[in-house]
Amino acid sequence: MKMRGGWIFSVLILVVLGLGVPPIQAKPSTGEKADVRILIDISGSMKKNDPGNLRRPALRLLVGLLPAETRAGVWIFGQYVNMQIPLGQVDAAWKRKARNESKKIGSPGQRTNIEMALKRASEDWDGPPTLYRRSLILLTDGMVDVSRNKAKNKASRKQILNKILPRLKKMGVAVNTIALSENADHELMRKLAEATGGWYEQVNDANQLQRVFLRIFEKVGKPDAVPLKDNKFTIDDSITEATVLVFHKPGAKPTQLIPPGGKPIDAESAPDSISWHRDEGYDMLTISDPKSGEWGIRAEVDPDNRVMVVTDLKMNTTDLPNRLIHGQSLPFLTSFTDHGKRIRKKAFLNVVEATAQQRDGNGESEPRPLLDDGKDPDPKAGDGFFSMRFGGESLSSGNGELIIRAKGRTFVREKRMSYEVVPPVTLEVKPGEIPNQLLLTLTPAADLVAPASVKSQVWLETAEGEQTPLDLIQDAVGVSQGILDITTFSGARKIVVSVDAKTVAGESIEYFDAPVEVEGILLPPAAVEPKPEPVAEPAPTPVAESPAVTVEEKRAEEPEPAVEEEEEGWLMTAVWIGVGNLLLLLALGGGFWWMRRRNQQGLVSLLDEALPESKPAAEVEEAA
Repeated sequence: MKMRGGWIFSVLILVVLGLGVPPIQAKPSTGEKADVRILIDISGSMKKNDPGNLRRPALRLLVGLLPAETRAGVWIFGQYVNMQIPLGQVDAAWKRKARNESKKIGSPGQRTNIEMALKRASEDWDGPPTLYRRSLILLTDGMVDVSRNKAKNKASRKQILNKILPRLKKMGVAVNTIALSENADHELMRKLAEATGGWYEQVNDANQLQRVFLRIFEKVGKPDAVPLKDNKFTIDDSITEATVLVFHKPGAKPTQLIPPGGKPIDAESAPDSISWHRDEGYDMLTISDPKSGEWGIRAEVDPDNRVMVVTDLKMNTTDLPNRLIHGQSLPFLTSFTDHGKRIRKKAFLNVVEATAQQRDGNGESEPRPLLDDGKDPDPKAGDGFFSMRFGGESLSSGNGELIIRAKGRTFVREKRMSYEVVPPVTLEVKPGEIPNQLLLTLTPAADLVAPASVKSQVWLETAEGEQTPLDLIQDAVGVSQGILDITTFSGARKIVVSVDAKTVAGESIEYFDAPVEVEGILLPPAAVEPKPEPVAEPAPTPVAESPAVTVEEKRAEEPEPAVEEEEEGWLMTAVWIGVGNLLLLLALGGGFWWMRRRNQQGLVSLLDEALPESKPAAEVEEAA
C-alpha cells in the first residue's frame, strides 16, 4: 500500500471583512512587541541527532535577530529544567550574555521532561496578552520521558494535552514546535502548534536548524524588511537600523559588504557603526544609521538571505494563518503606517506598487498586484488598503511562502509569511480485523471545517479511469468509515476522495484528491472437479458376414451407442416386469375362477344327492 503525502492537521484564524470597515487583522491586536520563551532539549539523545551542537549557532542566530524591546528568555531541559538565559528585555547586553551562555548547551540530560519545561517557561503569564504577543519555541528530538515507568510517561503526556495546552491557548500563547528527529513525538508537537496557532516543523538534519529558526522568527517577530535581489538592497532615509543575514557554506570566501559609493568591507575592516557577527553557517551584520542608497553583498546568493530593518515607515499586512485549507480563498490586505498612523495621502498612495508572489514546491509564481480599487475584496477605493484574494486552486499541498513587496517613490519594503496547505479531510487506511480487508477512515479537520457540512464521495479508480464506488458511513461528527476488501479486485487502484464542505467561517470549499494507492489480490475461483464421462461398453467382436445374412440382420448386429443400449436395457426391463405382473394377475384370476367353479360343482352335486328322483313330466301325464 502506497501513500502520498501526507496528508497532515492547526487552528485557522480566518480574516473576516466588513464592507467599508478596515480589517482588524491588518493591525496587530496585541501590540508590536513580542514576548518569546525558548525551550531547548539537552537530553542524551541529542548526541546522536545533533552531534555538532548546531543548536548553539541556531540559538545565536535567533538571539541576534530579536529586535530591541522584545522580552525573551531561554530554558534548557532534560530530566530537570534550568533557565539558561534569564528572562529580560532584549538589548545589546542581553544579546552578549545570551551568545556567551549558548556555548554551554550540550546533551547531558537523562530524560525529556517537556511537561515541566512548558510549566516553568510560562508560569508568570496570566490572563490574555496585552502589550506583548506571547510565543513559545520548543525544540526537542524525543518523546515525553520522565521515568522508566511507562505509565508515568503516559500520564505526563496526558497532563500536557489536558491541562497545560488549554491554559496556553486561553492565554493567547502561540506554541511553535521543532521536532529534531524522526523519533520525536510528532503527534504531540503538531497538536501543540495547531491548537495555539503556532508553527510545527520536522527537521531531520541539524544543519537546517538555523533556517528553521529564521522562519519561526519571522512569525514571532514580524520584522520589517527590504527586498534583496542579486545581493543588492536599497536603504531609505526612514531606516535607522538594518540587519543583514547572509548564509554561507563551509569553506566559502569571507562575506563582504559594499556601502553606497564605497569600498568593500569585511569583518576585519568594518567600522564601529557595523556590528559583524560571523558564526557557523552564516554572517549577521547590524548597521546603525545606514547610509541611504543601494548596498551590495559579496557572497553566494541564497534565497534565505535577508535584510531586516528598523523604521517608522512600516508595511502592515493581514496575518496569514499558518494552515490553509486546500481550495480555500482568503482576502489579503496591505497598508502603510508612519509613526503608527495609517497613511491616507493620495500623493503617497498613488505611486505605491504592491505585489504578492508565492513560493512552494512548484517554484515561484508570477507577481500579482494588490489594488486599492474598491473591488472585491478591497473594502473601499483609495482608503489606503491594497487588496487581493490569496489561495484557491493555485496553492499546492505542503509548505509554501508568501512574499509581499511594495515600492514607493522613496522606499521599498518586503514581508515573508510561511504557510502550510492541508486538505479539509484526511484519509487513513489501515488493516481491518479480517485478513485482506482495509479499514478506511475519512476525518475532517475539525478546527478548519464545519464537520456537519462535510459531504464526501469515495471510490476506487483504475489507471484507465474505471470507477468503483465505496460505501462509507458518516457519524455525527463527520467521520466516515468503511471496509475495502482487496480480494475483490486485482492490480493497483487509487482511492479517490471528493469533498464539498464549509469552513468554520461558512465559506464553501471543494476538494478532490487521490491520496492513497492500494494493490488488489483477486483470488482465483475455487477448483471444481469435472463430472466423470460415462464409460462406453466395449463393442462386440465383429463376425464374418454370411452371404445369406439379410440387411436387417446386419443392422441388428451393428453396436448401438452406449447411451442407447442403456436406454434399451431399461425399456426391456420395464417390459418384462410388466409381462410378469400381467401373468401373475392372470394366474391369480384363473386360480380364483377355477376354485369358484369347483365349489359351484360340489354344491350342485350335494343338492342332487339330497333330493328324490322325479319322473319326467311325460311319464306323469301318462300315469294320470
